[in-house]
Amino acid sequence: MNKISTVKNIEQLTSQIAQLVRLLESFHETLLAESLALKSNNTDQITEVLPVKQQRSNDLTALTQKIDSELLSEQLSLSKLFSEELSTGLPDTLQKNIHQAIKLSELCHDLNQSNGISIQILGNINQHTIDLISGKGQSDVKLYGSSGEAQPSKSSKKTLGKA
Repeated sequence: MNKISTVKNIEQLTSQIAQLVRLLESFHETLLAESLALKSNNTDQITEVLPVKQQRSNDLTALTQKIDSELLSEQLSLSKLFSEELSTGLPDTLQKNIHQAIKLSELCHDLNQSNGISIQILGNINQHTIDLISGKGQSDVKLYGSSGEAQPSKSSKKTLGKA
């Protein structure tokens, strides 16, 4: 099991992990704002949130790469540092920050996935609406009749109307 060798390294690492926690909290707030904008269909707010989200994502990437590169001198990586067996031998403050970073990472991941699914669903709805308005029909659409059996659509009308 690898140990971080010097007090200076531990103090520096503690500071960097605390900074990581702050960035993750900020990123989580941005994801919450994105989620609220998606739920309220507020395109202006979505447009405002996207560059902030991208910048915070870039900041997180840069910091994790910096921490990883500094841990290489100890034959460690961030993923190893976040493992249970290694983190239990670290100072309490560092352990607390590591656990908080893990928790926030999971929350951010889940919320980002949820936002992505919402965006995909909204995109599908928009595409379907555009297809309906433009007259792109689906020939393989089957509807269920009163008997409960699937029947092909009998409608030959391809558009909703013409202007």
